[in-house]
Amino acid sequence: MRKRPLTVAALAVLVLSGGLVACDDPRVDAFQANCTTKGLKWKVTVLKKKARTPHREARLSAVNTGANGCVFRGYPDFMVHAGKAWQADAVGQGRTRPVSLPSGKGVVVDLRYRDAEVKPTEDGGCWAKGDDVVVGAPRDGSRTAIKAQDEKGRKTDMVLCDYRISMAPPRAAG
Repeated sequence: MRKRPLTVAALAVLVLSGGLVACDDPRVDAFQANCTTKGLKWKVTVLKKKARTPHREARLSAVNTGANGCVFRGYPDFMVHAGKAWQADAVGQGRTRPVSLPSGKGVVVDLRYRDAEVKPTEDGGCWAKGDDVVVGAPRDGSRTAIKAQDEKGRKTDMVLCDYRISMAPPRAAG
């Protein structure tokens, strides 16, 4: 008779601990490796401009292409280059939490920057359009260059009127 309650109690503990492992728990994330730049497939999408606003929004996404899961810890490196002339760097806004990325899953970072309302000019405060976007995983020294695209997947340029791009905290895609 005593064996049955102990068995039920042991089963309950096992089920509850399994539930904790399935959650996005920072204690569990500590045992996973950090995501690397080359282990992620990167994409930056420039979203359609909203009417009567000087800002433009974009979305940076990365999908884990590795065989094992990893953890996206912090803000990614994100820079927009216009040749060798200038670069605009992204700055994180807010506190980040680790995001677990099993193989095939992704992370999304919302971007916001000051856009040119008219064609950019070299002397009018807005620079030449950014033709290269350079990204890197948090806590990883390597970077990779990607091209920006619009919501339909066509190549586009980012036209910035400021050296700063704001980044929202990373979140799981989906």
